[in-house]
Amino acid sequence: MKTCPSCRRSYEDDTLVFCLDDGSRLVGRQDQPDANATWRLPQTPPPTEVSPTIMPPRSTVASAPATITARPDQYQYRQPADDEPAGNKRNPLPWVLAIVLVVGISGVAIAYLLTRGSSTNVATKNPTPDPRVTPIIPSPEPTQSPRTSPEPTVNPPKKETTPKPTPAPTRERAKPAFALMNNTSYSGGSRITYYPRASVGQCEADCAANASCRAFTWIRPGAYNPGDSAMCYIMASVSGPVSHPCCISGTKN
Repeated sequence: MKTCPSCRRSYEDDTLVFCLDDGSRLVGRQDQPDANATWRLPQTPPPTEVSPTIMPPRSTVASAPATITARPDQYQYRQPADDEPAGNKRNPLPWVLAIVLVVGISGVAIAYLLTRGSSTNVATKNPTPDPRVTPIIPSPEPTQSPRTSPEPTVNPPKKETTPKPTPAPTRERAKPAFALMNNTSYSGGSRITYYPRASVGQCEADCAANASCRAFTWIRPGAYNPGDSAMCYIMASVSGPVSHPCCISGTKN
């Protein structure tokens, strides 16, 4: 049998450990204190009398004040400024990454500006010809094809006895239909049409067959760009011949 020491409730079941009412640990009958047992108290020593304390007489002469006053904070250890805790030190890695990023972006921007300026200069130096506009290229003055002058007719001396008949005059050679100018174009004029032509002879024949054509300009293949084809310009009027290795021009005589 076990008993709760708080509520004094007894339990027949010896397997119980705690009281079902207040949760106190149960004790057996051998563990219960005997109410009739004699309490043995420890002996205390008798109190000792304390002798009265006699204070010494106070001196009437005032003592000199101390010349040195010690301050506790003067002897305290102060941590140097360099010995900061590791947690308070800032990590320089973000700053290094930021500087590298700024330098990289600046380099890309500078390279882009330089490449853009060089491409603009190349495009300015090598413009793409527009077939809708008559090319204006400086060229020297046109060179006239040499004309063959007729040979002078020499009349033999007449003989008094047997006069010879006078020979018929020599006919002049026909002038060419066009005055061709190699490496020459025109700075202005009125264009009738333009189209691809493989040879300068075909372009000249087209101008000769057109009653309104007064001049033509044939542009060599690849004169401006490697993939360009040869072009023929039929002109109603022209002005200002200019020198350029791209073209062959001709005017009607």
